[in-house]
Amino acid sequence: MVQAIKRDEVFIEPEGIHVDTHQPERRSRKPPLLLVHGALTGSWLWTEIAAYLAERGWEAHALNLRGHFTSDVADLDAVTMRDYADDIGVALRHIGRPSVLIGWGIGALASMLHAERHPVLGLVLLAPSPPAAALPRRPDEHELRAVPAIYDAAWWGWTGSRDELRERMPDMSDDDLGKMRELLSDAHESGRARRERMEGVPIDPAHFIDLPSLVIGAGLDDVIHPTEARRTADLLGASYEYFPSASHFGLVMGERTWPDVAASMLGWLEEHRHAMAAASMSVTAVGARR
Repeated sequence: MVQAIKRDEVFIEPEGIHVDTHQPERRSRKPPLLLVHGALTGSWLWTEIAAYLAERGWEAHALNLRGHFTSDVADLDAVTMRDYADDIGVALRHIGRPSVLIGWGIGALASMLHAERHPVLGLVLLAPSPPAAALPRRPDEHELRAVPAIYDAAWWGWTGSRDELRERMPDMSDDDLGKMRELLSDAHESGRARRERMEGVPIDPAHFIDLPSLVIGAGLDDVIHPTEARRTADLLGASYEYFPSASHFGLVMGERTWPDVAASMLGWLEEHRHAMAAASMSVTAVGARR
């Protein structure tokens, strides 16, 4: 049943992390969801999906990583992938209950890094930046040196003409592309974290054996090829969903694609929610004994 939702925003001090929240009007026992954006973006990426999930009873919190969108400015040339994982921890401590992590792109990799060291109830990884063991190849020194200390959307190729972007992302409407271009226009990203991903960020798959996980790949993704998403799923022992007509951005905000992706996520969450509720009680009990 679709229900009304309440929107709120929280600024977490002293870390300077901003979180947008979509709350179902009627509280439920379903675990909270923390949505983690990818490179150059912010909580705006999740506007439609967060509302969709909240309308169906799932409390959805959309994080802004340090130096992104409405979170405090950060020294991005020094920021690492582990720093982004730490930001996830800040948001989860504020939520105060065991949660499910939903990440896109580098947000998915940061979610894996957090889940490797801290208990979470589940992972949903959309077009995830692959960890070291799932990388298709290693870069050469020239490729690493070519990454600026801080880069923007133009360096990444996401600010071309609307016709160029429409060809790359046919599942994005003109309105979608306009929103993307506007919100990326003054965005910046950490070159150091980019080089870390290129060289390979290791994770230990043993930590994910019993963790419910879903990986979603996009057939038209020119950033994270679907074969890379599949390798990440295999590494984690995760379920895998494939959307052949989805692009990298379209997967999460394209009006022709995101409703099907959100419905798939919702189905997986509902399938696992009773097991996650039991795991939540266990995690809470362990925390209370400490």
